Amino acid sequence: MSERSVQVVHDTSQDRWQVLSPLFSLILGATEGGHLAIFSWRNERTGTDWVKVPVPFLGFGTTIDDSPFVSLAPQNEVGSFVLVDAQHSKHGELTELRFRLKHQRSNIVAIAWLRAFDGTSVLETGFTLRNEGTETVKVSGLDPLVLTVHPDSSLNLLTLTGGRYDDKFPPSSFALTEFPLEDGSTHTIFCGDQGRSSAKDIAWFALGSVSNEGITEGIVGGLEWSGRWRGVIQRQGKSVTVKLGATEIVHRLAPNSEIRSPSAFLMLFTGDWDDASWQLHQWQERFLCPPAPPDFPWVQFNTWFGWTTRIDAATLRREADIAADLGCEVFVVDAGWYEGCGTDDFGHGLGNWVEHKGKFPDGLRALSDYVHRKGMKFGLWVEPERVDLATELAKQHPDWLARRDGKIIGSGRYAHLCFGNPQVVAWFKERLAKIVADYGVDWLKWDYNIAYGLGCNDATHGHQEGDGTYAHTMGVYAVKAFLREKFPHLVLEGCASGGHRIDFGILRFVHTYWLSDFTHRAANVRFHLTGAWFALPPRYLNTWVVHEGTTVADFRSRMGGAFGISARLSEWDERTRDRAKRAIAEYKRLRPFVLKRRFLLTPQPRSLQSWTVWQFHDPERDSGALLAFREQSPDERLTVRLKGLNPDARYRLHNADTGETKTLAGIHLLRDGFPLTIPEQGGSILWWLQRSE
Repeated sequence: MSERSVQVVHDTSQDRWQVLSPLFSLILGATEGGHLAIFSWRNERTGTDWVKVPVPFLGFGTTIDDSPFVSLAPQNEVGSFVLVDAQHSKHGELTELRFRLKHQRSNIVAIAWLRAFDGTSVLETGFTLRNEGTETVKVSGLDPLVLTVHPDSSLNLLTLTGGRYDDKFPPSSFALTEFPLEDGSTHTIFCGDQGRSSAKDIAWFALGSVSNEGITEGIVGGLEWSGRWRGVIQRQGKSVTVKLGATEIVHRLAPNSEIRSPSAFLMLFTGDWDDASWQLHQWQERFLCPPAPPDFPWVQFNTWFGWTTRIDAATLRREADIAADLGCEVFVVDAGWYEGCGTDDFGHGLGNWVEHKGKFPDGLRALSDYVHRKGMKFGLWVEPERVDLATELAKQHPDWLARRDGKIIGSGRYAHLCFGNPQVVAWFKERLAKIVADYGVDWLKWDYNIAYGLGCNDATHGHQEGDGTYAHTMGVYAVKAFLREKFPHLVLEGCASGGHRIDFGILRFVHTYWLSDFTHRAANVRFHLTGAWFALPPRYLNTWVVHEGTTVADFRSRMGGAFGISARLSEWDERTRDRAKRAIAEYKRLRPFVLKRRFLLTPQPRSLQSWTVWQFHDPERDSGALLAFREQSPDERLTVRLKGLNPDARYRLHNADTGETKTLAGIHLLRDGFPLTIPEQGGSILWWLQRSE
């Protein structure tokens, strides 16, 4: 068996299936009572079997007519689901098993799926409920991750908060929390009350086995959903259970109809938390996220923090001249370009989605063409889900507005549109496609600055009273999928008042994501990048240099993911522009390493007195870089042990600031460490690292 292959073996005598790869093995099948169960889930690298006795199938949990169900349940008065049949198939590097379960006392059928991927230990799960009976049933809650494991050792739980706006330090956004998972403990993670998926937490967790050497292996999981959700992690004696699912869904499943759950993923990892994230990123980039264009993520210039809505063609041409000279690769016109938006609130005019003739008398396409002639891509901001009630769109289509108990969802002159309405979805497919085509758009930034709460319950929209959040989320996905199919070249950037809707569902449709609207203080940006990287691939960690700071350290603080600038370039002096040009060139050299492995050589800082040190490493080239920051630490010197190097090799290290060069043995860098010196507080240092021939 090759390292990249997954095989399925069916034992007909026991009616069990073995999913086999060099990284993991999974045994599942029917119990004596005919229920679908997991019998073994083994990490083949460590020999650890995480399942000791049969447990429910890890991708099916729901509530039907107020009774909860999983695949393995005792017989009771409401009945249970039994395994009817199964099939498996292979499509390229994807292996899929589909299990047909039927409720014993009704004609409700569940099609539960399990996907495995060559070269990874990730399993993706979910299910579809189908009513093959004659009576409508009520479905509430869709839980595609129902995990029960029996760890051999103590476990630590790692969770990550979402991308809320927060100007304090340490921020509450993208904060890692690690603690022992004690017997009898229950921990809840959820989206938050406002309804956007990552306003409070990221739908992600990691369980790590604790030994004398630290974390040595474990499980990572997440929910692929952009609506409301909740997760519960519990430990009772020798069992740990995790449930992740979409919430605030009450769907009346009519005869001959079906509803599909979100997907979820689980991964056995080997190594420490850094190893877990690298192994997860590899699966995400290969199987979850849209393919990235060459040399991505592009260096961005964005108009927002420099100019807000005070934009016009002449101003932006001047900015484009400078941005191109600095080395920017995409020029993004943020909010304020559309009819009805003056120089005040950028929400004015939302819904018009045509160029502002006063700001762009020659048309927005003329600016796009100018940017393209400068050698840059052209980007544009939109916010489809919010509408200005003063626009013709809102006046002509009041039935498109999301409502809760008859009241418009929104505040003041702004309302939330309901993408659970097929007419809204169709209109935005047409309108956004026209924007992309007419204005020559290469990069579309989709923002979302309005809370959805419990969602729309206006059943006249085409969805049901109880499933508005589900229908809206599926509608948003439909528009994004349409744009990706119609414009394969188009880059989609996600944003939701920063990172309020950054999740594994939206990652299927966007190429990068704006992390936080609080991007002003470099220390906070580094904190965000440090935490978010554990769950999200580096190209999704989009941050910019803004007008509050333009030192070398300020620029480098944004180099841990996607990099951009948002300031008034025409007001920068020559020294600042020169510093920016050198920083952009430096980032372009660093970019290939950023997209590979990152080792966190210092913990996520809880104080401004701490250092932050990132090591970027390309395992194939055995080369990379060390990027370090000293904020307000009284210590100008710190020794760090590097990771991922060959102990028998020698490495050449070059200081990008001083030109100093050293050649040291891998074993020395791994065991004894490498001394870093930053003389001034608030400074940084960059060392290039290359394996010597």
